[in-house]
Amino acid sequence: SVRERARQLLLPTLFWCTSLETAKWAALKLAGASPLNSVAGGLSDFAMDLIGSYWFIWATFASFLVIRLLLEVCGHLSVWIICISAIVVALVPMTFSVLPLLRYTYPFFCLGFLFAQSSQWRTHIMSRHRPLLIFSLAAITCACYLSWGKQTYAYNNLVLIHDTASAKQVLLMFVGSAAASAIVMELVLQFWSVGRPNRVARFVAVDLGQGTLLLYLI
Repeated sequence: SVRERARQLLLPTLFWCTSLETAKWAALKLAGASPLNSVAGGLSDFAMDLIGSYWFIWATFASFLVIRLLLEVCGHLSVWIICISAIVVALVPMTFSVLPLLRYTYPFFCLGFLFAQSSQWRTHIMSRHRPLLIFSLAAITCACYLSWGKQTYAYNNLVLIHDTASAKQVLLMFVGSAAASAIVMELVLQFWSVGRPNRVARFVAVDLGQGTLLLYLI
């Protein structure tokens, strides 16, 4: 499964990044500029671009690896361990390279995984309390949006808590992101329930959906 996920995520990313860097090098060469100061410098720039520009791919792949490891090691306790790991990873003070972005993304990966594993109780809750939940999530999303600032982004706060102000920004970031994500997911599900009989909608959701990564890179 790890090999398959690497083929799905990392191989297209590596191919696309290499293609762009090659095109950039050729354009600079035709313009008469020196595209590279050194081979080592070129490789360093390529590595930084591959990691930095496509951090969301690395976040997805790293999250997948951690989840798979926890499932293999922890067995029937894996659900609780995954919940605990989401909190622990979010609070670990790592600021090197794209690690803050990975720490921000991992709890959402865990949340999506847990929702996918327990659709029965989720459906039960949503069928009984859907209007109240949707209204509450919409209200939270709007409130968080109005309170949002530059330091609320993971790029700026690095998901670090070192005083009351930073704790407020990190909490606002996670709560606002989770509420907004839930609203978007509900909208997508509603659109799918309406458009499922339509052949075009099925083609977009199922066939094109399988190639979302390639479309996103392009």
